[in-house]
Amino acid sequence: MQIEDRIVLSNMSVEMGAKAGIFAADARTFAYLRDRTTDSFEPVEADADACYTGEIELDVSSLEPRIAIPHAVDNVMTLPEVLGIPIQMVYLGTCTGGRVCDFHQAVEILEAAGRLAPEVQLVVTPASMEVEMQLQQDGTLDKLRRLGATITAPGCGSCCGTAGPIPADGVNVLSTANRNFKARMGNARASIYLGSPAVCAAAAVTGRITDPRKLQN
Repeated sequence: MQIEDRIVLSNMSVEMGAKAGIFAADARTFAYLRDRTTDSFEPVEADADACYTGEIELDVSSLEPRIAIPHAVDNVMTLPEVLGIPIQMVYLGTCTGGRVCDFHQAVEILEAAGRLAPEVQLVVTPASMEVEMQLQQDGTLDKLRRLGATITAPGCGSCCGTAGPIPADGVNVLSTANRNFKARMGNARASIYLGSPAVCAAAAVTGRITDPRKLQN
């Protein structure tokens, strides 16, 4: 898995009852660190004779896309079960859904449509200054601006309701962020759904929860 994907699973593992989510260091980990520090580092690994209380294997290739519905991260339904729900705000960004690959995935769908749905406000928050710089250099931010997106400063932004646009009363938000409990985005009268960048982009161009695979066919 790419480092960006590992970050998301590590972030969200607590929602599955874990105390922490840890990926063993490998070549990609070392490459990521070498680009960010000149200090020496050594991986922390399990003992060769470590015992585990259990193992769970998941074939994620067989999973249907899912969406968390209001007002809990673990209140999850499959995408076909929630198709057609109207969306007035789409939020792309933050720590779980604001990496370069996330925005590239979303922009591919947005550009293919050529416009946003008239009733949708698209808000974009890069996860970090590094991500923002990469998106600026490769033209992604300019593409999003031309489509009518509101670009906010890197960080948490609207995710926790402390900066950036706050949804109005009665608004349905579809977000790539990591939490959706009531008032998370600054308004307890808004409803927050969580989905992938592709699902969020599809909603931005249709005004409702839509299967992005249908748009790409």
